[in-house]
Amino acid sequence: MENWPEEVPRHIDYPEITLGELIGETAEQYPESDAIWFEGWSCTYRELDQMINQFATALVRMGIKKGDVVAIDLPNVPQFIIAFYGVCRVGAVANPIIPLNRFVEIVHQINDSKAKVLLILDSLYEEHLHGKDISKMSSLETVILTGLAEYLPKAKGVLGKLLGKIPYMKEWPKQVGDIEFHELQAFLETGLPLEVPEVEIDVKNDTAVLIYTGGTTGVPKGVMTSHYNLVVNAIQANEWSQKQLPELEATLGDGGMFIVLPLAHSFALSIGMNIAVSNGYKMILFPQPPTPLSKMLKIIKQEGATFGPGVPTLWNKINLDPKSEKYRGELESLVACLSGASALPLEVKQKFEAITGSRIIEGYGMSETSPLLTASPFHKYKENTVGFPVSDTFIKIVDPDEGIKIYEQCPKEDCSKCSVDEAKYIGEICGSGPQVMIGYLNRPEATENALRKDDHGRTWYYTSDIGCIDKDGYLHIKDRKRDMIKYKGHSVFPREVEDLIYMHPAVNEVGVIGAPDPESGQTIKAYISLKEEYQGKITEEEMMDWCKENISPYKYPRIIEIIPELPKSVVGKILRRELRNE
Repeated sequence: MENWPEEVPRHIDYPEITLGELIGETAEQYPESDAIWFEGWSCTYRELDQMINQFATALVRMGIKKGDVVAIDLPNVPQFIIAFYGVCRVGAVANPIIPLNRFVEIVHQINDSKAKVLLILDSLYEEHLHGKDISKMSSLETVILTGLAEYLPKAKGVLGKLLGKIPYMKEWPKQVGDIEFHELQAFLETGLPLEVPEVEIDVKNDTAVLIYTGGTTGVPKGVMTSHYNLVVNAIQANEWSQKQLPELEATLGDGGMFIVLPLAHSFALSIGMNIAVSNGYKMILFPQPPTPLSKMLKIIKQEGATFGPGVPTLWNKINLDPKSEKYRGELESLVACLSGASALPLEVKQKFEAITGSRIIEGYGMSETSPLLTASPFHKYKENTVGFPVSDTFIKIVDPDEGIKIYEQCPKEDCSKCSVDEAKYIGEICGSGPQVMIGYLNRPEATENALRKDDHGRTWYYTSDIGCIDKDGYLHIKDRKRDMIKYKGHSVFPREVEDLIYMHPAVNEVGVIGAPDPESGQTIKAYISLKEEYQGKITEEEMMDWCKENISPYKYPRIIEIIPELPKSVVGKILRRELRNE
């Protein structure tokens, strides 16, 4: 691959260490470097390592052993980081829960994972679990409660509660049925000696983290990732960025990672938290996106953030905030950002880079790959692609029906506009590398379908994403297998149609789906939200005329509906399934 960034090694010798050892090594190397910044509160890596050991000790005294599951239902707060690495340090399994999840979703995740302990924010407990029959979580033995104000400057915490700006539960339960309740700070403020055991952990085969998929194709599944999977992926991402941008390598032990995506999601957990820890960076935590979003740029400048993961909707909202312009030329510390979850429109990328002075590249992956599989090169960016596989990673395109026949690279340089003739190069994307998951918890059939060995013994993860590799070796994502539209015998990829519609200057966001049609089985429908300055000035008929003029006859949308806002996931990905449900 002549366009592969030559500075990045194709192969890396990875240390076989646990996630607990990863942060321990950082604490030894950078003990006085800032580890966390949260709304004015901060701590060093030495202090963070101590709190992690205190939490690990509490788990041991609670009877938690290697392999036991501890669920963590917290937003982006210091307690998440303390608990996550404390769980990993005793050989237990960390099981993050998206804080937006409600009672039934929490019950499923606890029962499926057989979690024994649940650490949860008091306000989330009050909103989602209080007064409910929590005995339905049959494996649960202990609930640990913590409050948002515990890691705020004291005056800010007290005033925030008085003014109602900080949600909290006024009275914490001590016991509900057979389930005991504890306070996190009672563990962390204890003067008892530490009891962190030496645990024999097989870093490649023992599960470190259970991340539950979004359940877009059914009941959410637990993705089992090992310590090795996650440590490897952090190193792969570091090598990809630091070798291409030496100014990033110069920030080790002194940089900052802004984390606004939820830590319970694999993208922020791995690309935000684990990368930050491996580099000795200060983790700049946002429990939710600030209002206005330009405030995020203020904090990036104030705290010296150098890197951060995000999604196109985040970058776009920052661009659209008129106050963001005042930070143009002011964000000297910010070097790079990694965008994921959905396609990054070139207009959004260019405007964000112009405002911040940083560079955004696109990454591609999923929870099953820890998550990073591929990334764009910093110096040879190509629109509508997700670049090349990272070190020690391989990609192939196979037929979407049987998954056996390997497709050749497309001879075209630009695969963003494909005709029927290029269909033979488009298939299911498969990835192989040391970051690929162990499998799905309690789902042997799903694991067997997703992880398949080839004739050479190499294991491939079948992503269910459809794409191709162009003449220059860049990977193009066409769509999800299940989202592909069959229109009058043609395979139409919603993402390709969306990318074309984004070229209209009035379009803010767009989602394309296959809608039921009595004649053709499926027809092509586009939901579009307009930029503020175009609202009320563009009609659906005018948009249809533009689509007919600019998109191939077999794939322009037959129905267009303009709506105020498109439904999105917790990381800002447009939810086509909700559009289909309508």
